Amino acid sequence: MQITTSTIMAPAGSFTQMVLDQSQRLSTAKHHTVSVDSQNLTIADVVAVSRHLAEVELTADSIKAITACSDIIAEKLSQGEVIYGVNTGFGGSADTRPSDVERVQQSLISHLTCGIVSDGGTLDRTVTNVSPSAHHASNGTNGHVNGKTNGKTNGNGKQISKVTLSLNDPNAATCMPEAWARASMLIRLNSLAGGASGIRPCLADNLVQLLNKDIVPRIPMRGSISASGDLSALAWIGALMQGKTSATCLAGTRDGTGARHVTTADVALKDAGIDPVSFHAKEGLAVVNGTAVSAAVAALAAHESFQLAALSEALTAMSVEALRGSDESFEPFIARIRPHPGQIDSSRNILAFLSGSQLLNRHDSNNVATLRQDRYSLRTASQWIGPVLEDFQLAHDQITIELNSVTDNPLIDAQTHRVFHGGNFQARAITSAVEKLRQGLQSLGRMLFSQCTELINPATNWGLPPNLCADDPADSYLFKGIDVVIAGLTSELGFLANPVGSHVQTAEMGNQALNSLALVSARYTLEAVDVLSQICAAHLLALCQALDLRALEIESCCTATSRLQRLQQGDKPDATPYLGVASKRMYNFVRHELGVPFLDEAHLASKETVYDDKIASPSIGLYNTRVYEAIRSGRLYEVVMECLTEVDVDVKAAMNGTNGTNGTNGKSNGVSGH
Repeated sequence: MQITTSTIMAPAGSFTQMVLDQSQRLSTAKHHTVSVDSQNLTIADVVAVSRHLAEVELTADSIKAITACSDIIAEKLSQGEVIYGVNTGFGGSADTRPSDVERVQQSLISHLTCGIVSDGGTLDRTVTNVSPSAHHASNGTNGHVNGKTNGKTNGNGKQISKVTLSLNDPNAATCMPEAWARASMLIRLNSLAGGASGIRPCLADNLVQLLNKDIVPRIPMRGSISASGDLSALAWIGALMQGKTSATCLAGTRDGTGARHVTTADVALKDAGIDPVSFHAKEGLAVVNGTAVSAAVAALAAHESFQLAALSEALTAMSVEALRGSDESFEPFIARIRPHPGQIDSSRNILAFLSGSQLLNRHDSNNVATLRQDRYSLRTASQWIGPVLEDFQLAHDQITIELNSVTDNPLIDAQTHRVFHGGNFQARAITSAVEKLRQGLQSLGRMLFSQCTELINPATNWGLPPNLCADDPADSYLFKGIDVVIAGLTSELGFLANPVGSHVQTAEMGNQALNSLALVSARYTLEAVDVLSQICAAHLLALCQALDLRALEIESCCTATSRLQRLQQGDKPDATPYLGVASKRMYNFVRHELGVPFLDEAHLASKETVYDDKIASPSIGLYNTRVYEAIRSGRLYEVVMECLTEVDVDVKAAMNGTNGTNGTNGKSNGVSGH
């Protein structure tokens, strides 16, 4: 296989280029201050500020734009104009005409801060990642406080326990994670920086200080229909800005787990030296009336989805090698005569990932009657992945536009001093984006499920042991449990792919008859991200096992007996010499960085711990968890980005007529049929 510009040049504006650009932007933004100007905020910026605590600053132009718009509302009121949400009521009550315009803004915050934020009723005001073991009644009549019994005994003098274990973590079930809240604050700030919302600069500065001093409101998980924006969720940000005693937030120094104390907004602002704001005419509405929370969760979900799509390409290349498949399916000619951009992009990557592999097999032998071509999970992978990449690019564009939009109502044109009543708060564009993401995640999961089950099943795995066992198959069923687990995960992923936006209910006195449900849909998309991450972890664990078995197969002259003999003698396989460029990186990361070994029954029977940060002895679940954690932390994504970067470097090298990164110039010296 020769890498040339005519064979695998990435199409302009490809998904691969997008995800590499995003990765580079994130690596920079994490360590620099993010400029907020209402025009150039990226998904990577949102991740940097929300998850990596990057600081923010308003640009001079954005401060100028906010200032230019800030006096127009007062001017219009002095002229006797009727402006929605300023000197009218809200929604279906807009036919009222209140006289106290600032009281109207306070009433807005009061009636919207109505969602549930529970800590389980415990007295401990530290929010941690550990689920509370029990609740206690507020009046203490059941005798159980913070997991302790009331000391009552039965007739035999034995203590009677009154512990009631919770069904879930109440905080996690009812309260948004801090990353979601920080992302929401950033996006609302960016919208206000557009200078069309009628706020004073001090409100924008308040949000900047809250982000930079890491004071984060506790926001209810549920309750937004994302129609007139995410009203109830954003109201809690507004309450924090005002320093209300009724609002709680997370503030102060984080401990080793990231946990922090919960305190009230007034205390947090005082301790941080931030002056609370009071909302003048229109300002409360400007804060709460927008799509920032939906866009925030969507941006975080999109970032993870893009990484998982790239990971799926790497896992597919590994699957081709583990199943002794062919690279023929990814030849440029096939995509060139069916030139969907996503298919071209995906086939280019997978073909390049396979460069240097000695495990490929074209299945064209006249001596052995086998399937002439790979099964669909490999052969049509680029045709399957391609449309997902195209959908993801469109979702990226939709979300990015929303990040840089002014989404409240009414809107103010500072040049003409006109006030416009409209509906930019309707977040249907976000619903459209995240439902494409979620359906794409399901498609990727279904493909990886097929690849993994074919790997485990001796009827389809081209000579590997049943269940990828390293011992006698009559005594070992090593990956059979994984086979069942990924079936359950794939089924759940299929359910999550169902649309949310078709379940709209009329709300608010019939006024909000159309509502996007964007935040609900974005939340489910992040759930789908987690489920697919678990599928990817299980598949990667199985792939590394299979590739080691392939190495043994080659070195043991392809007989099961000699393979077992070598294992019984204590030989530990190393697949590295036989792997393509991407598989080699992925395999070495799992084996060496994560410390996940080749698995056999003797190792799993050990009672010794293998990780300093884990108390358990070896199990398939322990190693599966290790890989999953590497995905969720982003460590594995860094390896995938290295693989994609290597492809990009090789292409540029081919353009210049020089060797690329792997030194083989892309040639494959395949074994057994290639």
